[in-house]
Amino acid sequence: MTNQKVGLKELLELKLQSLVSELKVDFSAIAFYDPLNLEFRWRLAIGSLNNRYTSIVVRSGKGICGRTLKTKREFIITNFPEELQDESLEFPILIIEELKSAASVPLLFHSQLIGVLLIGQRTRRRFDTIEIESMKYAADEISSLYMLEREAEQTPPDEKKETKKSSLSRYFVEEKSKWGDKLEIILLDQRITLLSEEAQQSLISIFNLLFERAIGAENNSKVKVMIELKSEQQFAIQIKTDHILELPEEVFSLLADEVRKINGSIEMVFDNKRTILTMNFFLSLLLRDQLWNTIQESSNL
Repeated sequence: MTNQKVGLKELLELKLQSLVSELKVDFSAIAFYDPLNLEFRWRLAIGSLNNRYTSIVVRSGKGICGRTLKTKREFIITNFPEELQDESLEFPILIIEELKSAASVPLLFHSQLIGVLLIGQRTRRRFDTIEIESMKYAADEISSLYMLEREAEQTPPDEKKETKKSSLSRYFVEEKSKWGDKLEIILLDQRITLLSEEAQQSLISIFNLLFERAIGAENNSKVKVMIELKSEQQFAIQIKTDHILELPEEVFSLLADEVRKINGSIEMVFDNKRTILTMNFFLSLLLRDQLWNTIQESSNL
């Protein structure tokens, strides 16, 4: 008999089923956060009445997901919709699943909120501290599964016994050696080296295009690259040159397309005789594209 690897979607469904059985609830689900569009979408559920939950889109400040995002702690509803009164329409997952009571906890990855774990009951119920702690434990397990799957995806089988630097780390070392004092790299947010190999290669292509234009075209030019945390969800890459960086329209268009491929934005401003080019990326979105999208695609099959 051939052993088949259980995918992330199946593992998460098992966790949701275990939570339903352990806490004797009617419903459990996971919503993932999309920081680019500032919205939540429900992707997996156990005990659902139908698949309508997959069509729900909730803005980040609304509903049970928005409350959880804001506080990064549990949110409990005992008597829906009475206790929420005029706000009840902001909780569509409770409406379509006919839930009377519900509780949610955040899913965190490196202190970033990547989703929300929800349980619900179709009769009135007060969730106690022990049950909330069980949810938090399950949330930690789900986040751990995420990290393990991500590491397994990034590491080729022949490298699993040997720790190696990421492609970006090696690239930065090689470029620093190549350009010497002309290139200064300040890596304040090292999470960038934990991205998927595909995302790292995309960033390397972007850097190659910029370095050749910014350094190779000017004999005495200097370029400063700073990679820093902008928020819990966002990191920025800022490239400063000590001269006016001239990028033909077709080159800038190509660069912008490469940035958009990995869900980033780009802007370039001129300050006296300097050029400042800034690229912003949502780390959670890059991570979601690596694993969470596979869940969505599997669910649509």
